[in-house]
Amino acid sequence: MKRRDTVLKGIKELFYETRVLSGREYTIKRFAKEVLEGAVDPVMLGYIEKGTRFPNEALVRRLAAVRDEPAPPLLAVLYRDRMLHAFGRELRRALHDPKAVEGIADADLAVQVSRAVAALPDDGSWVPARTWRARIAGALRDKSRGSDVTRVVDILRERNLVEQEKGRVRRVARHYVAATPEERRALAMEFAAIFSKALLDKVALPDTSDTTFLRNHFLHIDRARLPEFYVRLEEAARGLAEEFADDAGAGTDFLNILLVGTPV
Repeated sequence: MKRRDTVLKGIKELFYETRVLSGREYTIKRFAKEVLEGAVDPVMLGYIEKGTRFPNEALVRRLAAVRDEPAPPLLAVLYRDRMLHAFGRELRRALHDPKAVEGIADADLAVQVSRAVAALPDDGSWVPARTWRARIAGALRDKSRGSDVTRVVDILRERNLVEQEKGRVRRVARHYVAATPEERRALAMEFAAIFSKALLDKVALPDTSDTTFLRNHFLHIDRARLPEFYVRLEEAARGLAEEFADDAGAGTDFLNILLVGTPV
């Protein structure tokens, strides 16, 4: 049951995907009992697939055996998601957010905004809006979260990143800048997820890290020139993104580039 892009998914998607691709007859209860050989309670497996609980390492190793894959890439996904969960918990405390921690769902907003833009043709041509929304919903997987799709679409329209008319949509730009506190929190959590994935790619999974670029640039700079520096950095990143961007397809990868420059 080998499949690619393991490290790009969350641990909840890996469990759900494995169960579904094992056959339509595999309910959560049957999958837990017959495929995972009773290593996890069906109720707990349901929580894992929803992202509200994390599996232990032994269960992830068992999943790797079922998928006929080596365990380290799946364990790296587990470690990444745990780090993101911990980051979200501390971020909520720092922002005095009263909401309870709910897995890694807060990062979905920034991720889906990025993917929604990338799902549109690079040449700005029109596509059916219904098809585009279905792609966003498909990435979310949970059909009860239609409001999330609407929120993503609304954000893109408000920022003039997409244009809609007569049941069709096209891309206007690809550079999403978080504006509201909620969006900034989501972007911060997405950055935490991507940075932790990059670290795991380079350190824990060096044999599979060719697609991850990790660099550290540092300098002393006159405080008065910081605004100018950030503008030039943004211009350079935008230029590269526009030059190399291509339409989604079998021969392309979704690349997310996050920039941060901060005095330390």
